[in-house]
Amino acid sequence: MSNLQFIEAEAAAIAAIGEPSFPERLLDLLRRLLRADLCSAFEASEDGNLTFLFAAGEHPHIRGFAEAASLAYARSFWQRDRTTRQALSSPPGSIQMVRQAWNGIIDPDYRRICYEHGGIVERLTLYAPGKPTVFASTYRTKESGHSTAAELEKLERASTLIMALVCKHAAILRRQALHQAPSLRDLSRLLMNREHALSAREADVVASLLLGKSQTEIAEAAGVALSSVVTYRRRAYRKLGVSTRRDLQKFLGAPGSFKL
Repeated sequence: MSNLQFIEAEAAAIAAIGEPSFPERLLDLLRRLLRADLCSAFEASEDGNLTFLFAAGEHPHIRGFAEAASLAYARSFWQRDRTTRQALSSPPGSIQMVRQAWNGIIDPDYRRICYEHGGIVERLTLYAPGKPTVFASTYRTKESGHSTAAELEKLERASTLIMALVCKHAAILRRQALHQAPSLRDLSRLLMNREHALSAREADVVASLLLGKSQTEIAEAAGVALSSVVTYRRRAYRKLGVSTRRDLQKFLGAPGSFKL
């Protein structure tokens, strides 16, 4: 990789900060450093909640794997991740870089769903201390193999730049969320991030209800029977411990106040 190619990728990532294209531009930058196959980013708040920020990259064999695995991690597995817990509990300081091999993960469900299922052999994570703490990871599949010592050195040298970009993007997303109504996809993703084990369909139905849609409108938009929407709503309400739309709004807060 030439210096010019890296500078061009860096400029593209900077220009995309706060835009939907940022995750892919960041991944392109990471690929020029260490042949990363996928990447993801999260934000950990002081109250112990984790927010999924983004995922990028197409898995060679499993469509949508990066985002599905990242959502599963945020929803179910991150508190079982000893590496992340240790990093988040460390005293404030400089950016930490942590390497995690798939076979070093003890929790079998976490290892199977987020690593073995997608043939992921390695994760490299950069933790940027702050309030909230932002961390970003790159992933390598079997086809790419493990990172070399030279690649690890390159990532470490670029860690300040990489995390400055990710933290700036996360900050812009937070400000945007305060000044605009969330989209259906944003609300659905937020609901799936929470630890209530909502399915994608259940989260979509609840998100649509929060945005003021009727069950009939939801059924027509999704191309499913009204009875299916009713079933998804009932299951979601049971998992969330609510019984009416008003209870749902009180439980989750007004949509405009959600942290996306």
